[in-house]
Amino acid sequence: MRALLAVLLFAPIASAQNDVETVKAVNRAIEKGKAALLRMEAGQGHWEGQETAGKLLTYFADQNGGVTALTTLALLNSGVPADHKAVSKALDYLRGLELKRTYVVALCTMALAEAKQPRDLARIQKNADWLLEKAVKKGGRLQGWGYPHDAVGYVDGSNTQYAILGLYAAKQSGVKIDDATWTSIRDLYLSCAKDESPTAAFWRYDLNQNVGEYQASFTMTVAGLCGLFVSGMGMNASLQKLDDATGIAARCGHYESNGPIAKGMNWIAARFSFDRAPNMKMSILYNVYGIERLGRLSGQRFIGKYDWYREGCKFLLDSQNLDGTWTRTDKVADKVPAVATSFALLFLSKGRTPLLISKFAHGDASVRGGLIVERGGEPGVIGWNRKQNDVRHLTEFASRELFNGLPLGWQAYDSRKVTLNESEIKAEVEALLACPIVYLNGHGPIVLTRQQEEILKRYVDEGGLLFAEACCGDEEFTRSFYKLMTKLFPDNQIARMPANHAVWTSFFQVSPADFPFVDVLQRGCKTVVVFTQTPMAGYWEESRFAPTKGKPALNKGQKAWQFAGNVIAYATGMQPPEQRGTKRMIVDPNKEQSPPRGAFKPAQLRLRDEAPPAPAAMRNLLGYIASAADIDTANDKVMIFPSDLELSKFKFLYLHGRRELKLSDEEIANLKAHLETDGLLFADAACGRKAFDESFRALMKKMFPDKPLEVISPSDNLYSERINGTALRTVKRREKSDGSGPDGGYRELPPHLEGIKIDDRWVVIYSKWDVGCALEKHNSTECLGHTPEDALKIGAAVVLYSLKR
Repeated sequence: MRALLAVLLFAPIASAQNDVETVKAVNRAIEKGKAALLRMEAGQGHWEGQETAGKLLTYFADQNGGVTALTTLALLNSGVPADHKAVSKALDYLRGLELKRTYVVALCTMALAEAKQPRDLARIQKNADWLLEKAVKKGGRLQGWGYPHDAVGYVDGSNTQYAILGLYAAKQSGVKIDDATWTSIRDLYLSCAKDESPTAAFWRYDLNQNVGEYQASFTMTVAGLCGLFVSGMGMNASLQKLDDATGIAARCGHYESNGPIAKGMNWIAARFSFDRAPNMKMSILYNVYGIERLGRLSGQRFIGKYDWYREGCKFLLDSQNLDGTWTRTDKVADKVPAVATSFALLFLSKGRTPLLISKFAHGDASVRGGLIVERGGEPGVIGWNRKQNDVRHLTEFASRELFNGLPLGWQAYDSRKVTLNESEIKAEVEALLACPIVYLNGHGPIVLTRQQEEILKRYVDEGGLLFAEACCGDEEFTRSFYKLMTKLFPDNQIARMPANHAVWTSFFQVSPADFPFVDVLQRGCKTVVVFTQTPMAGYWEESRFAPTKGKPALNKGQKAWQFAGNVIAYATGMQPPEQRGTKRMIVDPNKEQSPPRGAFKPAQLRLRDEAPPAPAAMRNLLGYIASAADIDTANDKVMIFPSDLELSKFKFLYLHGRRELKLSDEEIANLKAHLETDGLLFADAACGRKAFDESFRALMKKMFPDKPLEVISPSDNLYSERINGTALRTVKRREKSDGSGPDGGYRELPPHLEGIKIDDRWVVIYSKWDVGCALEKHNSTECLGHTPEDALKIGAAVVLYSLKR
């Protein structure tokens, strides 16, 4: 069998058991680690001198400030605010350091950048200038960075790695670093890559120097790969020759680093380990943090067959000391508690970053002679990843503009070369739903496996949004995408997005005239697919088009960024995704189930003039009730017309609508008779639609002329502890459609339900604010109603009331 194919292309899928207990354990470990580091500070204002107890002075010689910078960076990433007493004193300490060692200057820059305090911009600029000045060059070509010390011209992969990280942190803070610098960094790592085979390559510690042993190093191969990723991320303009007016790139998808990255990832995948990889001489925890960085920068959920974050969490949770620190006796640097603990915290805290977008891999490819070759594609070009920084840039943009700087991540999602059974597909969908958006783009026809089609369809069915772009306006991709939508969603038609659609104004004001070829697919009360034929990814690829905060967009490129921001705002409802690894349970609609005798089985009313706007709402509610309340439930509801004679078999009826409600006299009489006997009707207006609300009130007035809808008191038994286990006192509800602000427009309010009571029991319970769309996670910024979490609580309260009254 040939050597491993490029991991960037064919990452295997593991069972996605997003264990809630693991998430809780990670958070507990971070809190214990933070507390341990803060204890070590002991009022000194720094963390220096700890290495003397382990007699490590030689290793740490003349690196004053390095331990403090690393520790401060770890604490900031772990959620300790910059104005915390110990962190604030440490930042002051770092501001006063002399610039003389690469590690220290780079780590100080990273810490100051993470603190995000305007007063530090001048110091960050000074640090960046020093790093650029100390870069070793030969014949005008970058050779790397050293400590520096007396050996003039000496460089190594570790100092070089941290210098580059420091420069990128400076750039992220606003320091101007020209593209020539990033190009020289890319060329350095391309020249240093050592081929082990046609499909695998590595880097070594001494880079291009003719000193030391010619040894492959795991940590330095990680550093080399990260250097290639960062060099691409740092550029303001890509090398793809973008036409600013059209958004079409003449060299679309051509990256000189594609082949070396693919081969380097293969080399790492074949030797993946946190503690037993080749040539880790000084620190295991240094390697752990490096793997986190590689996983995050590459966007890969898997490195080889390993879910790197899950595996790393297990490794660190199993090795944390009782006092909250991490230490090891087998490696020199790991004997220093502050250093080892900081590396561990950086892995756990940065790795748990919520995922906003998943880039969906597609197509068929192989690696030949060091080049990626796709069927019908161009040699060296990754068809589904022709723009390597588009999603990364959009994620950073959304973090900054929409979510007040909340750290957000993205991932490349690849499920091609594996066989999954039904339960594994369900687990994959649950894992993918951690991202509110799946992104799909490329040139040529979209080639998906049957499993990929199933995963994509169920992702959308369960509340995710598919955002697609025809890269460079490729017509073949467009035709293929339309065919795919017809196949996956035959009952819904993709059509041009109306000029009054919420996406145009969900956060920024974007005109449809700027992007006339945008299509949408509607499912019930939410748009679930947004597809742009107008090229935009070329603009997203280049950070020079990022709009200036608070200023209007001046060109098409900036408007394309704002349009993407609007799609993100619409898809998330301005609610940030949850921590990576948080479990999103879904109920399997295909699971055959014979509910136990007496199990709760509801019915949803069908309306003759519209399909159910939220067909999965009741199924999701049933799954929640079965789990949270330990009540036997059916797998799904029964759909039934109000005139059906079988109506009396169902004591609980659900009605969810968005249009004007029109029932015949026969339907009204049948429904009324059932409610007066023993039934309960729970109804809500999809996204708070006024047309449904007004018509429902008119219907109730006609059905029960002597019993008007009344607001259910907050002290009613419906909300009580006896019914719900915990009294339902407040819920998060959005009553205005702007969706602005970090809370997405949601406010903590008392529950607001109305009802009609007969013989001291509620026979109708109604919410003018949406419940059903939220139960499907289809609560966009235009949707007036509850968060998904509180929609579950409200729905469960009504169901439990119907059972316990």
